[in-house]
Formats: sequence, C-alpha cells, structure tokens
Amino acid sequence: MGWDFAVFENSFSDTFLELAFVEVSSDGMTFARFNNDSLTPNPVGGFGSLDPTDIDGFAGKYRQAYGTPFDLSDLATRNEVISGAVDLSAITHVRLVDVVGDASDFDTSGHVIYDPYPTNQSAGLDLDAVGVRYESRVNVAPDQPFPVFPTDNAVNVPLNPTLTASPFSDPDTPNGDFHYQTRWQISENTAFTDLVLDVTSPTSLTTLVLSATLLQTGTTYFWRIQYFDSQNAASGWSQSFSFTTTATSNDTNGNGIPDDQELDPSSTVDLNDDGIPDVDQITDQYKVLNTVVGDGQVGISVANPNVVIEYLEATDPDQFPDTGDTAAPQDTILGLIDFRIRVQNSGDAQSITVYLSEPAPSGYQWYKYGPVKGWYVFSDAVFSSDRRSLAITLTDGDAGDTDGLTNGILIDPGGAGTADDGSESADKPKSGSSGINGGSAMCFITTAGSRVAGQMPIPMTIAALALLFICPAVLRIRTRRCRHAK
Repeated sequence: MGWDFAVFENSFSDTFLELAFVEVSSDGMTFARFNNDSLTPNPVGGFGSLDPTDIDGFAGKYRQAYGTPFDLSDLATRNEVISGAVDLSAITHVRLVDVVGDASDFDTSGHVIYDPYPTNQSAGLDLDAVGVRYESRVNVAPDQPFPVFPTDNAVNVPLNPTLTASPFSDPDTPNGDFHYQTRWQISENTAFTDLVLDVTSPTSLTTLVLSATLLQTGTTYFWRIQYFDSQNAASGWSQSFSFTTTATSNDTNGNGIPDDQELDPSSTVDLNDDGIPDVDQITDQYKVLNTVVGDGQVGISVANPNVVIEYLEATDPDQFPDTGDTAAPQDTILGLIDFRIRVQNSGDAQSITVYLSEPAPSGYQWYKYGPVKGWYVFSDAVFSSDRRSLAITLTDGDAGDTDGLTNGILIDPGGAGTADDGSESADKPKSGSSGINGGSAMCFITTAGSRVAGQMPIPMTIAALALLFICPAVLRIRTRRCRHAK
C-alpha cells in the first residue's frame, strides 16, 4: 500500500536539515518509533550541511514542500505492535521528538546522530505539517433505537398500522456515516421465537407500512427494531413494545373476504369463465372480490387442494410509500390486491392465478410492494393472451413473500399497473385509476479509500499538529524520495 503519512519541515535548502524521531500511537500513551539511520560522520555547525543520502527514517530529511513519507507496515515487527499496545489499524497520534544534534542522540543501530548544532535562532525541527494519506477510525455502531408507534400496550390497533421508530443516531454521522438499513421484527411472544414478520430493509428505515393481511384480529403482538450503519454495524435491539389489534373483524362470515368487498349475491361475474357465477363458488382455493380502485373485480385461485387462500383484500396503492428502485405505478386499472395464502409445506413454491375483470392494457406489468425492496415490477408474472389473467409463482420465505419468513405463509400485495399515468392511452379501460402517486429519487455517492475490515474512512486525529497546505506537497513526495534514496 506504500506510505501512510508524511511529515513536512520548512528547510530552505536541500542540505540544511533539522531532524526529528517519528513515533506513532493508538492510545496516546504507548508509542512505537520508526527505525532510523544516520551516517553523518562528523559534527555539523549551526548552519552546516548534511548529505540527505546519509540519513533515513527521520522527519526533516527533505526541504520545504517535500514531505518525508512513513509506512506503518514498517512497524509490524515492533514489540509494541506485536503485544497489541500499538494498533496499526487505529493510529490516533503522531509524535515528533527533536534530535538535538550534539551527539547526545543515537539512531536505531547505535550511531551518533549529528545535525545543525548549536542553533541560536531555532528550536530544532520546524514543523510545517503532517499529511495523512490513508485515514481510518474504528467504526462505532449506531445508538439503540426506540419504538415510537404503536405505543407500548396500545389497543384497538388497525390491522395495517404503520410502525414508526426513532430517528437514526450514530456517533460517526458527522464523519459521513449514515442509516443503511433497519431490521423489523413482530412476534406473538416476548422472546421473539414466534415471529410473524422479520425483515431487514434499506427502504423502510424509520417507518414500516404493514400489509393488511399480515396481522390477525384481537391478537397481541410485540415489536422491536435494530439499526445498521453504512459499515453494516448493528445497534442493540430496541426495547420491545406490545400492541393489540382491533377485535372487530371486517369479515363477519369468515369467508376470507372483507364484507364490504364481497360480490352481490345476484352478481353474474364469472372471471374464470367456467359458466358458474363466482359468487357461488367462493372456496379456500378460489376467491373473487370487488376492487376499491376502478369499477371491477379481481380473483385468485390455487390448484392444490392442500393450499388455502386464507384472506384476500383489495387495497389502494396510495397506502404504500413511493420507495424502492422502481417508482410506484402511476396508473393501476384495478388497484392492488393483498392476500394471505397458507402453503402445504414451509418453503414451498406456489403458483397462483390472478383474474381481472378488464384486460390489462399493453405495457401494463404486475407491480408488487414489499418492505425490503419497496415498489418493483415482478418479472415472473405471465399474462394470458387476452391479458385478463396472469400466473405468478411465489416461494415461501423468498423475496416475493413480504413477511420475510419461511413459515408456510405467503403475504403479497400487488396489482397490474404502468409507469405512465395512462391519460393518453387509447386502450385504457374505463375504470382507470383514481390516484396518481408522485415520487422522487435520491442518489447516494460513496467514496472509499484504504480501510481495514470493520472500519470506515474518516479523519485520523493528529495530536497537536496543524494540517496545512498538504495536497501540493504530497504530490511531490515519491519523486523527491527517489532522488535521495540511499
């Protein structure tokens, strides 16, 4: 990796050189000194000259604006480093000890060191600056977050609350650290061994909108959060809060469809074209409902009799935030559906057929929303030739399953939509979309220098030294060093 820092002295010539020993420390108490050599054969007068090729390992070897480089790896075999008293990956101090020059100091090999002496108008080494090439500090984990909403012991909480946590706090924030992701957990017990949600999200950082199909009525849940910084260092878990969902069910007949979204008993809608009105064949494997966006219906079916569609609900896409690499759909023909399906075995892949009362216009795709990725286009959706149905395959515990758990339950909000608002589309169906979601994009640019595992690039403290005019001088270091190399 080469040199790590350079020391600049203000000598006015190539040969009037005032020297100093160079030492480093990771705690300000124990220092390791760089090896050095002095082959200057005779005493040097107050304004005498030294041959730079006769000295090495000292600050002050080069004239003003040409720094003397030092490589921390040269100290790897020093006892202070081997014992752990000096941590070369976490240097915080550079100490310069002036060489008097009167033959009272000795180099690493025991040779007498000479430099200008006596100097009536100088105190020895005249430091200009220390330039740091590779900067590092041990990363500090984020502060412990705090759950905000629902408040502890809250009751009558709706089935789709927005969990809210405290703002991100980290001692390294002034140095460029940031909130990278958040882990959210919901459990039915305080030990968090009976989880209903476990997701780690870079998009849902301090708020998490829950799917309406995740929670059950009249149930007490416990939730907590954990923050991660840009180095993926984890905070401690927050304390856990409890809340109890509303005891009032929106599905009084227990058929897995909200009462206000059920088909009218006289409905003749037949989305699967089997000649039987859908209202007469609502089962555990087939459900149809009226949508809340557009004047239409959507249904889903599974072929396996051992798989159960426990719940199906129509939702408005506006309830979910516009987060993720893909913008929220600007137009949906029938809004979203949100379902909970119990598969036969945990981890199973399940094929699901979705039926639409209106054909999806050309260019419309199947959009999904999840707490980890935000909005995204589900590329595995296959539309039928008439675009009135589509097949999707989801795997329990994989990315498309929004509870983040391999638990035999699939939770999935999604709908047919497009990135365009549809206002100029000739084949836009009459039901259309009543809402258009706006969005913005944020670009994060990161830079990385040399770093040690578990550390982040931020300024290294140089005790009692002013870092002045470093850049132009550092650029000249290598050329100058080669000229005088022994």
